[in-house]
Amino acid sequence: MVETPTPKRVLAAIPDLFFGSKVAGAAGRLGIQVQFASSRKALLDGAASEPDLIIVDLDAQALDPLGAIPEILARDRASRPRLVAFGSHVHGAMLDQARQAGCDQVLTKGALASGLPALLSEI
Repeated sequence: MVETPTPKRVLAAIPDLFFGSKVAGAAGRLGIQVQFASSRKALLDGAASEPDLIIVDLDAQALDPLGAIPEILARDRASRPRLVAFGSHVHGAMLDQARQAGCDQVLTKGALASGLPALLSEI
């Protein structure tokens, strides 16, 4: 009996519907499932469900991303998913805070948009 592989999963904390649909479309083309988190609780609960990748929009202030990131990263590094944060290039200090918090990768929104297929294909 051949076992069907479990599909890869992405947790996306992206309230921008246009950008969220871009992520969902790129993931769908690769057979990756996307779960969206619209609150801090949903982000933390979703992170505990062990997705393969978490993408967090630093500009989503309602999610308190810079407060939630340390909680996500507090998990054992071997068991936690890769965490990618992104934000507007004009918010350099916020991008630096995410780097200092220990995100695996911190990108501008433009860099994430252009590198999305490659990022998703790596999981």
